[in-house]
Amino acid sequence: MTSSILPFSGPRSSAGLFYPMSFVSDAEDPTASQSDLSAGDRLLASQDGSGTPPPEVLDQVAAAGRISREMRESGHELRFSGGQGGRVTVELSDRKGKTVKSMSISEALEIAAGKPVQDVTGKPSA
Repeated sequence: MTSSILPFSGPRSSAGLFYPMSFVSDAEDPTASQSDLSAGDRLLASQDGSGTPPPEVLDQVAAAGRISREMRESGHELRFSGGQGGRVTVELSDRKGKTVKSMSISEALEIAAGKPVQDVTGKPSA
């Protein structure tokens, strides 16, 4: 039995393994494969080749973490589930899991964007 697959013949890594030449050529130009990425993937791809997300993505992750922490501290969480007919239902729940309010997706997005829960429920935090 013969194989048409040839062994790697590129430079060696620090562990002594060979890198295929295609990996090496891509590594020399970090933007070479970006044309193959979707728009969402390009947003997350590093612009400077450092391997870290762009600053605006890091800012958005930090804001989401802050909003999540504020909701926990106020004793609330948003719960999303599949409702009848494939529609999404959203419920705001308290610490005990009791539904405080059923709400529209737009109301849930307002909370996720940082609107205080009290502004949506009309009630003080638990």
